[in-house]
Amino acid sequence: MPLDIPAFNNAFNRAYERVHRGARPTDLAAEQQKLRALVPDDASEHDHTWTGQLVDDLAVPPPPPPERSELYKEAVRVHIAVYPPRGTSEEQIAMLEEGRRKIWELADRAEKDEQEDIRAMTEDLKSLEDWLRDPPFPLTDTPFPSSDG
Repeated sequence: MPLDIPAFNNAFNRAYERVHRGARPTDLAAEQQKLRALVPDDASEHDHTWTGQLVDDLAVPPPPPPERSELYKEAVRVHIAVYPPRGTSEEQIAMLEEGRRKIWELADRAEKDEQEDIRAMTEDLKSLEDWLRDPPFPLTDTPFPSSDG
């Protein structure tokens, strides 16, 4: 019987969450045993190898979150201040533009290893700004009309 890869991956992801991010302690050995039981004895050698490696790696703690600079933290604060934007469409656009400008300035002053992460904070702001400038459908304060007229 072949390995059900989606089922194994789904079970592994749930086990990973329980082991590494769960609120309660989890029995690592029991989680690993459950995962190994999902691999049929007659699965290919390749499937036994990669699933075995994942099951073994479940015991390895994840790396700590990266230490972020004050410039990064300030960029987060700017993003929170402008998203979601408030006011009229024009005010929202202006708020998003200003937020993007401030975040880019912070990124320009940041260490090289953080610059792209900081600039990435502007992507959703730019997308929303573009949408506000050219909405895919007319913006109204009323709900969509019903299909029955």
